Parts: sequence; structure tokens; C-alpha cells
Amino acid sequence: MTNLQPDILPSKEQIVAAIYETTLRPQLFDRFSTEQKQNTFAREKPMSSGPSPVIEAPELQAHFARALDILEQQWVQMDRPSPVKIWEDPSVPGWEDSSAKEEDLWILVAIDGELLHRRMRPSAEPDLRERAEQEMLSWVARAQVANGSWYRFVERIGSQNFSWQDILILETSVQNKKLLCRPIWIGTGATAGGQPIAILVELLDVYWPASANFFIAETFGLTPREVSHLRAFVLALEAGQLQTQGLTEIAAKAGAPGIVEFIRLVGFLLQEHARDMAIASGAVLPPSLQLRDRTGRKTQVFRLGAETGQPVIFVHGMMDGIAGVQHLQPQLRSGGFRVYAPLRGGYGASSPPPQKHQQVDAFVAQIEALIEQENLRRPLLLGHRSGVIFARVAALRLRGRIGGLVGVAPTPPLKQARDYRSLHRFHRSLALCTRFAPFLAPLALKRWSKSIRQQGASALVHSQARPGSKGWEQLQGMELDALLSLSLSLMMEQGGEGVLADLMLTSEDWREQVIGHAEQTIFLCGSKEALVRQQGLYPQVLGADKIQLRVCSGMGDVLLYVCPELVLAALEDLSEVQ
Repeated sequence: MTNLQPDILPSKEQIVAAIYETTLRPQLFDRFSTEQKQNTFAREKPMSSGPSPVIEAPELQAHFARALDILEQQWVQMDRPSPVKIWEDPSVPGWEDSSAKEEDLWILVAIDGELLHRRMRPSAEPDLRERAEQEMLSWVARAQVANGSWYRFVERIGSQNFSWQDILILETSVQNKKLLCRPIWIGTGATAGGQPIAILVELLDVYWPASANFFIAETFGLTPREVSHLRAFVLALEAGQLQTQGLTEIAAKAGAPGIVEFIRLVGFLLQEHARDMAIASGAVLPPSLQLRDRTGRKTQVFRLGAETGQPVIFVHGMMDGIAGVQHLQPQLRSGGFRVYAPLRGGYGASSPPPQKHQQVDAFVAQIEALIEQENLRRPLLLGHRSGVIFARVAALRLRGRIGGLVGVAPTPPLKQARDYRSLHRFHRSLALCTRFAPFLAPLALKRWSKSIRQQGASALVHSQARPGSKGWEQLQGMELDALLSLSLSLMMEQGGEGVLADLMLTSEDWREQVIGHAEQTIFLCGSKEALVRQQGLYPQVLGADKIQLRVCSGMGDVLLYVCPELVLAALEDLSEVQ
């Protein structure tokens, strides 16, 4: 896992989404049972040994309450099933798809640590879920022998000297995975010993390095001491457990009804942020899906940003692929942008490139198929470098179905030989070769790819910045090798066929295809030079309605990397117009 960046915090919308995600789970039905709402046992400790804590996050408290109301309605509609019934039949209506997710893995064990009976499945072979549950049970068995905390926890429950708020966190043999244990009411006769209480054990996936303390403190307004205590508890670093009242007071600052709900929320946000930072740093690629357009051509589409929110379709350039938007994963999620990044023909796992002069038509078909399959309502297009050409054409042809266009550092047209001087060294040699000696282009591309790998993949971006410029200076402190290596592999996965097809297009006169009236458009340029290019992209389109040009001098063609706030602001402006 990559280290968390403390200055990127979740938005309120992101936290609210996480509340519903971690609360709407069928294994939590037990909290609505009458026995757990009342003091069933005479010696049960009160839920709070002191004054009721003051809720310091009333808006989040309201969302927790709403989530629990929804969950209780589901429980009532299902005829108030007991935890044992849910345990015996995990295929709960409405939760079928999530029942196999790792974060929803849980087991019920008796006080003696034995697994409660589960109904036999039709298949003789255990499925992945059953194997995972057996592994969880083995961790519990190991804790019975090696962990005194488990013994004391079970002893309190067995002697009926406990609170329903009591919890225990156990370590496992797998890094970042813990077991969250809590008592639940199951009724008499559910276990061999007749005990009306069992222990629900949930798998808790939590990545919490010390560097993430600031992230949690700033997100929920906790003090360093509170965060330190909470982290020690969640990671089972302390031999003894903290008092329930102290934990409840910490949870109250987030508006959580109890420490269990707060721990789930914290674990979810930490894990989500760790995944985002792994994607942003290039440690892993974002998840992807596949679609087929009306002609049967296959498209690989990467998913970034938030799960819900304003849809954005990123249109990549030739050299750095999806790296520019992948680098923005945490900001895109926090900003509520749901991003799709389709790879054009010849890139990644998409179909081979179409025939000459059909690249633009094939791309528009990809966008149409993506809009239909994902049911996108007026998505924004975010084009980068040569991708702006494709994005602009799609915005014109799909007018009414596209909400707007942001074009970042657009590639200028190459009408005459002298226009190639505006390109950077590697790009210039490839473009000249493609136009004037196309039979040599594949060999030149292979030599270029080898040269980039020898220099380090960050040369893909560093070479586009003028030495001494503001953009060049900002790039010096950025670690981009891993990120750009992933994108370079995607770009060259089919031997660079997509790059060659795009080079052929950009070396031709494509200006007529981008003229017309579309929805709101913002072009972001990192240099004033584009303004004086004769008969270039900007003179062609600036006379059209609904088009803005925003210039950030000194950033050149690396604007997407060094000025992400301008890109996000442009997306925000267009989403507000909608």
C-alpha cells in the first residue's frame, strides 16, 4: 500500500455515502431485537456510565439514523428474522450481490468458540465464502489459545455481566485484517448449550499506518490523543480494551450511534483512501469493465473517482494514456466525479484500431455504447492533448447527450512542416516519420518506447515541459515513474497500434471536424503561444457560442499534472451549468 497523503480529506458527501455503505448490512438486524433494546440481564452494564455524550456532528448523526431506519424497514418487511435465520440463509433479498463481498464476511460462534450450525448447501464442494468463513473460525480458535482478551470477553458474556455495546478486536495472520467481535441475542435453543447469546465475528479490513492519524483527526475533529487511543484499539495493539464510555464519546464526535458503527466507518474510509492513493501513485491500475459498441468492437473502460455523482468521460492522449486522470483519483472521489476512461482501438484490451479515417467514427460509437450501458445522463467530456480532438467531435455529434467539454492542453493542428517545431522532441520525430515515412513509423515507435523505458517513464511528461518554466519546476518534486510505466504498458500493449493510428490522424488536417456548435466548452491552455497560432484550433472554435479559453501561463502541456485544481474547477463549473 502507498502512504496516505494527509492533505487529501474525504468530502462530506463521501462520508455520508460510507455511512450507508457500512450500515445497510443484514448482519446488523440484531440491533432491532427487543432483547437487545432492553436490559435483559440484571447485571448488564448500562450503555453509558456517565452523562450522554453531546453529538458534535448532527448532520452525520441524521444520516446514521436514516440508514438505521432503512435497515429496520427491511428487517420488518422480511418478517423480523433472527440473526440465526440470516446466518443460515445468507441470500438475503436485496443483498444477493453483496453477500460475497469480503467486507460482508461474518460468522456466528457460540460462547465456547464453536461455529453455529449452518444449513447444508447443495454443492458438496465448499465455495469461496465458506472457505473464508472457515479461515475466520481458525483465527478465533487461535485467539482462544493465545489471547487472554478473548477469554475475558467470553467470560463476561457467559456470566451475563456485559453490555450489548461491548466489543473485542482480534488480530489475524493476514496484514490489515482484523476480527470485530460483539455479543448478540439469538434466543434459547439456538446453540447446543442452550445459551441465548452468541458472538458475531465480522471481518474488518483496515489499513491504518501512523501517517493516517492526521487523516482521521481532521476528518472527524478528533484530538491526537483520541486518535491514538482509537487506532490502538482498532489494531488490537493494547493488551487491555478501553472503557466503552471513552470509545462512545469518540464515536459521538462523528455522530455515530455507537463505537461499532464508527469503527466500521473509519475502517471503510481508510481502506477506500488507501486504494485511491495506490491508484494515484501507480501502484495498481484502477478497476475496469468491458463493453461492445453497435458494431461489435470491444472497449476497455477504466473506472475512477466516486461511485456516484457527476459522470465524466476522460478521453486520453497518445503518450501518457490515463495517467493524468489516474493521478487525480483522490480529488475526483472527493469532488464527486464518477469518471470513465475508455481506451480507443489499439490501446490496452480494446479492439485493434479501425481502418484509416475511421478512428473518430469508432470513438463516437464507443461513447454512445458507454452512455447506454452505464445509463449516463449528460456526462461531461474531459479531453487531454490529442484526446481533445476526439472529445470535441463527440461533443458535436452527440449534442444533447453530452453535458459539456473540458479540453486540457489541446494538440494543435499540423498543417505545414514548420508546425512540427511546436512538438517536443520524441513526439516531433514520431509525427514527422508517420507523415513523411509511414513505413518506418513502427520501428521508430519501438525505439521511442525503448528509450523512454531506459530514461524512466516520467520522461513521457518531463519532456513536454520547457526547462525553467513553472510547469517544469513543479514536475521536479513529483514521483511519476510508476504511474507512467503503467500507462506506457497500456499504450504499447498492442505493439503501439493505437498510437500509430492516432499519429496518422493528428498529422492530417482535422480542423473541419471540430467546427460547430456544441454544449458548454472550456479549453485549458498552459501557454499563450496557442493564442497566436495562425489558423489553429483556437481561432477555429473561439468564434462559436458557449466556448471559453482559460490560460495558465508557464504550465505548457503538463497542465493536467501541475494544475489539477484548474481542471477540477472547470469540471465543477460545467456540472453547475447542468
